[in-house]
Amino acid sequence: MKPSELPLPEQLMKFIVGRWISKPIYVAAELGIADMLAEGPKHIDDLAQSSKSHAPYLFRVMRALASVGIFSEIEDKRFKITPMAEHLKTGAMRSIALMFNSDWSDEAWKYFLESVKTGETAFEKAHGMSVSKWLEKNPRAAEVFNEANAKKAASTHRAIVDAYDFSGINTLIDVGGGLGVLMAEILIANPLMEGLVADIPSVIQNTRKMIKARGIEDRCRAVECDFFKSIPSGGDAYLMSNILHDWTDEQCHLILTTCHRAMKAESRLVILEMVIPPGNEPSIAKLLDLEMLVITGGRERTESEFKDMLESSGFKLSRIIPTKENVCIIEGIKVEK
Repeated sequence: MKPSELPLPEQLMKFIVGRWISKPIYVAAELGIADMLAEGPKHIDDLAQSSKSHAPYLFRVMRALASVGIFSEIEDKRFKITPMAEHLKTGAMRSIALMFNSDWSDEAWKYFLESVKTGETAFEKAHGMSVSKWLEKNPRAAEVFNEANAKKAASTHRAIVDAYDFSGINTLIDVGGGLGVLMAEILIANPLMEGLVADIPSVIQNTRKMIKARGIEDRCRAVECDFFKSIPSGGDAYLMSNILHDWTDEQCHLILTTCHRAMKAESRLVILEMVIPPGNEPSIAKLLDLEMLVITGGRERTESEFKDMLESSGFKLSRIIPTKENVCIIEGIKVEK
C-alpha cells in the first residue's frame, strides 16, 4: 500500500509523530554515527563506546532509524550505513540535522502557539534577543548554522549558474553572502568576472579562508557590511541569496533602500528566494515559511508580494526565473526616484 493510500487517520498520524524520526536523526547526527560507520559495519557496543553512549538506548535509536531506511541492522545488533545515512556524514547534511533539531531551535518552537496568537517572534520570546544577535554570542551554534545554510544552498548553486545569464556583469556584489560559496561557483563559471562578498564581521573571516581555498583571491574580496546602514557601491549587479526571507517587510524595505542607494543606474538586483505558489499547491516554501515565522520573524513570499516590496523600495520586478531546484531567481531593475 502506497503512503497516499493509507487511511486518513494513519496519514495524519505520520505527521503528528514526525519527531519520532527527526529526533533520532538528530541524536545520530550529534553522535556522529554515520561517520563511524563509514569504515564498515559495527556492533552497537562499539558504536556506544565510540560515541560515549548507553548501548541499550542507542540500539533502540538505531533500530528505529533502520526501520525507515536510515542505517541498516545486518545481524546481531550490528549496523551498517545506507545510501540515505551517507547524507548524515560530516560535510553532508549532518549540520542541517543538527541545526533544525538543536536545543535552541526547540526552545523557540515552544513559543510557536504564542507567536501565532500575538504576532511576536517566537525565538525572541524564548531567548530575549534576535537570532542574529544570539548567534553572535554563541559561536559554536553560529558555526553549525552557517555550515547548514551553506550546505542547504549548495544544491541550488549549480541550478542558479545554469539558469541565469551573468554575462555583462563585470563586478558582482553578494550582499549577506555568508561564506561565499555561491560567489565562488559563479566566479568559476564566469572567469572574467570579479566578485565582492559583504557580510557581518563574525562571518567574513571564514569567508576569506574559503575564497583562498577556492583559489579565487585574485578576483574576489570579502568586506564587512551592515546592510541596514551601508552596502558597497560600484557593482554591476547585486546578489541577495536567501536574505530577505529572514526579515519583516519593513526591514526588507530598509535593506533594499540601502541597496538602491549603492547601485548604479544600470545595475541589476538579483534575489534568490523561494516563491510561494498560489492556492493549495504543495510547496516546501509554505513549510519553510513557518521556520521563518518562529526563528527570524521573516517570511517566504508570493510573486505579488515580491513585486510590491520591490516597487516600494525603488525597483521594478523585471522577471522571475524558475530553476531546477526550489529557489527562483527574482530580477529587479533600479528605478530612479
